[in-house]
Amino acid sequence: MSGKPRVLVANPALRPIGGGNLVAAWVLQALREDFEVSLGTLEPVDFAQVNRNFGTDLQAEDCKVEVAPRFYQTVLQNMPTRGALFEICTTMRWAQNLDRQNRYDVLFSTTNEFDFHRRGIQYVHYPWLYLPRPEVELGWYHRLPGTLRLYRAACMRVARLTREGLRRNLILANSEFVAGRVESAQVNGARVVFPPVVGDWPDTPWAQRRLGIAAVGRIHTGKRWDMAVDIVERVRQRGHDLTLTLIGHSDMAEYGQRLDAMAATRPWFRVLRDVDRHRLVAEISANRYGIHAMEEEHFGIAPAELQRGGCITFVHNSGGQVEIVGRDRRLTFEGIEDAAAKIATVIENPALEHELVGELRERRDWFSAARFCESIREVVEEFLGRPAPAVARRQTA
Repeated sequence: MSGKPRVLVANPALRPIGGGNLVAAWVLQALREDFEVSLGTLEPVDFAQVNRNFGTDLQAEDCKVEVAPRFYQTVLQNMPTRGALFEICTTMRWAQNLDRQNRYDVLFSTTNEFDFHRRGIQYVHYPWLYLPRPEVELGWYHRLPGTLRLYRAACMRVARLTREGLRRNLILANSEFVAGRVESAQVNGARVVFPPVVGDWPDTPWAQRRLGIAAVGRIHTGKRWDMAVDIVERVRQRGHDLTLTLIGHSDMAEYGQRLDAMAATRPWFRVLRDVDRHRLVAEISANRYGIHAMEEEHFGIAPAELQRGGCITFVHNSGGQVEIVGRDRRLTFEGIEDAAAKIATVIENPALEHELVGELRERRDWFSAARFCESIREVVEEFLGRPAPAVARRQTA
């Protein structure tokens, strides 16, 4: 026994993609020095791949990985369709069992609301108690009358949870937007801890950047990359030789083919898939601008990465992404024509462009990994009712 407080971090599967998994990896990194950490999960973890994609340097000895018994995987594999809520609720049941066996000092969910059967900490990316769900999250099966209600009831039964059990936790949210959703769903306050944007980001001089706009994220209809293409096309029609680079990983094959077809007829538009972290940083930092067209993005690691890479970033006027750009109306848009006009205005006005570059420099460190780690340690220490220790720690990105 180390004598350190024992923390169980619960996360369905620490895969090397997705903003939720990035947060989970950095929670482990933040706590590994001061706590004895265990990870309650449904799958084995490839730490080498996690480190490559998320910028962590986690080692097997940093935490004890508690993988659920094979029965859990058998149940998940026999589901007629993949359900994120069912994965969360299955993980919840596993975490409850682990805590009965080991009685941890702190229970910490990195995947939305959890009922641990006693008070814990939960990091909410978007509260699954909140209804109605965003349109982009709904599949065909959600639209069958009564299906969603029955599915949610089954999930809650698997998780052995009550709404009161969810509400007793200390709640962290990834944005003020999501904190508002949490309060609507749970009538409970939430503390905002922005996710980390990791990497060694070069400070590329403005004059050396291309007249280009970068976009980052899953190849999914909800991200509305075809809208981003239309926006850039409108800017080009105003006489500006603007390029568009979309950097993402495949999620919907048919939509990916549609984007490829658009790129085939537009030499100024290219799609880069499944690039490594080094290439991602290099591509972002080579552009002057960034764009994110999704409606009601919960937070938006992608626009935060664009801003961290030194791009003047334009986002749809909704969700948590407006917080990333400081709610600046010059950088938020309602539709295609509005976005094209605002981008063209910046290109055509060097003084405005210079002013926006100065302001984004002030915001770039809002989402650093070091700030995230310090916030998570403070939260856990406060939960335990003791001051945060001043100790030397391994360097974080």
